[in-house]
Amino acid sequence: MTVTTDTQTTDIQTADIQTAGTEIPFGDPGAAARPVTATTDRLTALLADIDPAVERALTRFLYEEVQVLDDWDWGAWLDFFADDAMYWAPTQEDRLSRERSQRINDFRTSAYFEETTVQLKQRVDRLLTNQAWGEEPPSRSRHIIANIRVTKGLADDEYVVKSNFYDYRSNGQRSQDSITGERIDRIVRDPSSPWGYLIRERRVLFDMSTILNKNLSLFY
Repeated sequence: MTVTTDTQTTDIQTADIQTAGTEIPFGDPGAAARPVTATTDRLTALLADIDPAVERALTRFLYEEVQVLDDWDWGAWLDFFADDAMYWAPTQEDRLSRERSQRINDFRTSAYFEETTVQLKQRVDRLLTNQAWGEEPPSRSRHIIANIRVTKGLADDEYVVKSNFYDYRSNGQRSQDSITGERIDRIVRDPSSPWGYLIRERRVLFDMSTILNKNLSLFY
């Protein structure tokens, strides 16, 4: 993929990022609220908006992506992202029930990482130098994703895909950890991509309010 590190290009890409709030709109919010009739139900209404072939393709797209991650094929992993993509993980706080809607911090307020594709490539390049000491020797990881749900996005050929993840990592002889959470991807159809689709935005929401893992040097 073509990614420049020119400062001006980075500014343009950042300005183009569409993320304005914490939540990525999960497709058509009215789909689940459509009237239930004798011939329809909520599940039928949700499925009616998505071509089964597209849903299968997007599911396979995500399965292939996590395999690339576990293979440490970082250069190939970047091919899953658009040049102007955003990859970010907001923090969340322990809140009382009545404040639960406020538990996730907004975009550009508090996050474990907020990276453009240019910054992702810089992190990948550093890992490949063999001098990223947190990953030397390299971890062995296993990414498992499940509960994949696809809805239409707000633009043509755009889809919003929710999935849950469990990531296990073994590092050295006595270190192992795991982490769970949710991903929301905004994915667009792009025939120029090697995979036919590109991730325009990924929001990673870890389940823990305090991450106890020794670092977040890998990707989710």
